Amino acid sequence: MIRKNLINSNLIGIKKSGKALFRDYMASFHPGTEQCPYCKAKGGCSVFAYYFRFLIDFIGGHPDTIRLKVMRVRCTCGATHAILFDPIIPYEQHSLFFILEVLAEYFLHLKTIDQICCIYEISISTFYRWKELYDSHRKEWKGKLKSAETELIDSILELICSDTFADFASEFLSITGMTFLQSHKNPAPYQRRQKSPDSDFP
Repeated sequence: MIRKNLINSNLIGIKKSGKALFRDYMASFHPGTEQCPYCKAKGGCSVFAYYFRFLIDFIGGHPDTIRLKVMRVRCTCGATHAILFDPIIPYEQHSLFFILEVLAEYFLHLKTIDQICCIYEISISTFYRWKELYDSHRKEWKGKLKSAETELIDSILELICSDTFADFASEFLSITGMTFLQSHKNPAPYQRRQKSPDSDFP
């Protein structure tokens, strides 16, 4: 996986859907400029294949399932990588924007849990899974956000209002080896090399 953290503004100011952001970015993406996460060589990646995945976003006041065409590149060392960017959380159906919007509604006391689950069409167990995951990841921020050790409501406000979300997301990845709000770590590099290119679609 090659993770692209590109949101250099606060999340509140984003008006485009995850699909529109993905389409705009991929229109200008050049695999030949990427660095391979395994061998660290730069300039050896080329388009290898594509796969389709679904992403649940919140558009026009209701959940909407969108279909994305994800590029895979292959380095001259033989490693293959999916190109994923901010709204996509590996192995998660819902977009980053969707999950943060759900949590913000709760932490800011704008709606009850039952109302949130009804509006966003999620189960109560899913809501609590996201809440616990957010709290767990919040404790791993290691001072990146000033409110990491304070109230949940303070941390969610600081996160969505930060003008450097891409910096935060990149640092979180380097510290933990995971994308923010990703529920489990990526397979180890040696495991991924042994798999076929189509066996692991984050």
